[in-house]
Amino acid sequence: MSRCLELARRGLGYVNPNPLVGCVIVHNNEIISEGWHVAIGQAHAERMAILALKDRSILSECDLYLNLEPCSHFGKTPPCADLILEHQFKKVYVGLLDPNPLVAGSGIQKLQEHGIQVETNILADECLTLNRFFYKFHTEKRPFVTLKWAESKDGFLAPLPIQRFQISGVGTTEITHALRLEHAAILVGVETWNIDQPLLSNRLFEGPSPKKFVLDPNLRGNYTIDSEVVVFNRKKTESNGLIQYVQIEEFDMLQGIMRFLCDHQLNSLMVEGGSKTLQSFIDANLADEIHTYKSKTGMIGGGIEAPKHQFDKINEVDLPDDIHMKFNRIS
Repeated sequence: MSRCLELARRGLGYVNPNPLVGCVIVHNNEIISEGWHVAIGQAHAERMAILALKDRSILSECDLYLNLEPCSHFGKTPPCADLILEHQFKKVYVGLLDPNPLVAGSGIQKLQEHGIQVETNILADECLTLNRFFYKFHTEKRPFVTLKWAESKDGFLAPLPIQRFQISGVGTTEITHALRLEHAAILVGVETWNIDQPLLSNRLFEGPSPKKFVLDPNLRGNYTIDSEVVVFNRKKTESNGLIQYVQIEEFDMLQGIMRFLCDHQLNSLMVEGGSKTLQSFIDANLADEIHTYKSKTGMIGGGIEAPKHQFDKINEVDLPDDIHMKFNRIS
């Protein structure tokens, strides 16, 4: 199952809104074939592993391992449960059940009804962590929201008057770009947009960049860039070249944004600033995960304070200039 998870991670950034899935075929306690879901619309992990095996006549003597329940419905590809039945595997090991209502246990049920043994809940915590975006999307009908910011040693994001200000040091860029690769969408507030004119792209790793959004209720942004961006606002819905304006009519703009992202099958959102925007997601109980880079030595002495939260710290990494801390919401 650990190997399934390793293989599944190869689909990071390519499979959204589908889950990350890896598959291993075992014969006489030896791995003889592997596969993973490479990209949205392409063959699922089970099919990739089966097709990679030259001698498929031995599959009825093999066990199959998956970090997520095989699908049982027709989507962009045929049901994987049917493919497993076709080759009559001895036993199937599944990390977690699929939360998608179109599956939700029916894949396992189909296998069992046709005489295939199935064992579930293997490395369940690891499987859930890997596909936390997928689970959030299907169980709560909203995107998984990750917040990220850098703060000085004394707890500020920037001095006053507001200006572009570099806090984080060596090693933080790689972490940020890896997070961007994972997420389907990324958002900043209008102040951050105007001051920093951020690219918000994944430029360090092979793979796509998240779809870009700006929260700009009163349309104060300077949108002169040469790449696509969606602007959430209170005033209009229209397109102007690469800039798409989307009017949010709900009183609570964040709920309107969540609805828009769900409607467009964007299962994860990374929020990078500024302080007011970050704090609004925390206060609305919409944040799920927080990444901070706290400077070891850099002091500001006053200005824009870092957001306040009561999340659980689950990891801390010592970088050359900063401490990278990861927090999860309290269950």
